[in-house]
Amino acid sequence: MHWTYENVSPDDDLCQGDILEPTEDLKNLFNEVHPHFTHPKYRRFFILTQTCDLVQRKEKSNTCSATHINLSVVRSLHDVIRDSLKNHFGYLAPGIYSEHMKRSVQMMIERLVNQNEIALGLFYLHPDADAGITVPSVAILRVAISVRATEHYQTLQGARVGKLSKEFQPKLGWMVGNLFSRVGVRDWKEETENEEERIINDILCFSRKKPLWINHKMYKKILKERPDFDTFSVNEQEEVIKTFLPPPPKEKAIAIIAKTIKNVVPKIPEAEIEKITSRLINDQQLEAQMRKFGK
Repeated sequence: MHWTYENVSPDDDLCQGDILEPTEDLKNLFNEVHPHFTHPKYRRFFILTQTCDLVQRKEKSNTCSATHINLSVVRSLHDVIRDSLKNHFGYLAPGIYSEHMKRSVQMMIERLVNQNEIALGLFYLHPDADAGITVPSVAILRVAISVRATEHYQTLQGARVGKLSKEFQPKLGWMVGNLFSRVGVRDWKEETENEEERIINDILCFSRKKPLWINHKMYKKILKERPDFDTFSVNEQEEVIKTFLPPPPKEKAIAIIAKTIKNVVPKIPEAEIEKITSRLINDQQLEAQMRKFGK
């Protein structure tokens, strides 16, 4: 069994993170309270109610303290990406996505599989037949249904096919709490245009007009050649940095082109090389392509 799950016994009390299959009894229950949840796109259901509220207490005739048990729906992750979240994933067709979203989508998937995707309210469920999950799936925490505990506890027990491990049950509880207990306050950018950016710059700039971002390797090279760099004035530091800055990518590209031409046509006059270089420097199409790729 995958390490995010653990074995379950039919007689165990229900727990937060239990996985339920849509048995006939469960579908009959949904037909009574909310027929929408009988749709086949909901492959499984997922208990959200805290485990401590689901313990059946003998002194109370085997009832739990929760009056209602909350369930979220479980869907195939591919279906969710294709249907409701195509804009978030840059989805174009099965397995095809917008290139400009590649990095953000990769980061989102990384958050998702590590159970850190709070904004979308998705809890990742890895495929494991023994836990009742056959394809990569997600519990959609915002889509939920509530059923009466006293009447339907045994129905839910009978539908249970898997459960989260004890390590991941608290993570689910944390995600549910974080999702539904957030406090909404105004952002700085909602109050005043550019105010947030100005505050960030004010915090980071120290004695500069605005923070300066440079390559860490270049900074180490500067310190190696100018060990007293940190004692320089701001203006002096900026002048030193200029001398260490590499040429712009466009200039580097043109230099490579000129060198290649010289290697291929060794007898070409230097004046012709200079003419080609000058034309490339002023070529608007080349400039547009360099901007297009962030250069």
